Amino acid sequence: MDYKPWMDYIKPEDMPNDDLKFIAESAGIRSALALIFCTPGLTVSVPKNAFTEVKERYIVGQYDGRKYTINRLAIECGFSQRYVYKIIKKHLNASRQPKC
Repeated sequence: MDYKPWMDYIKPEDMPNDDLKFIAESAGIRSALALIFCTPGLTVSVPKNAFTEVKERYIVGQYDGRKYTINRLAIECGFSQRYVYKIIKKHLNASRQPKC
């Protein structure tokens, strides 16, 4: 998207619909404009838990066996301690399975 000088005059209330107005207010005018000009006509769905798998890989990679780390990872990733334990247990069980 080529940013033009006239675009400096665009405000969130100038957005063509409420979804883009919300994006302009929360992520910035340029983000909303990028969606408008780079993806016209597309319907975009934003998943609530878009990076769960990435967070799980991060947890498995960072876990060092300490409860302190469980607490830190739970806070960093927005998960409960119980869910962090579940992720680690799932990974440990998967790594113990014999590979054929």
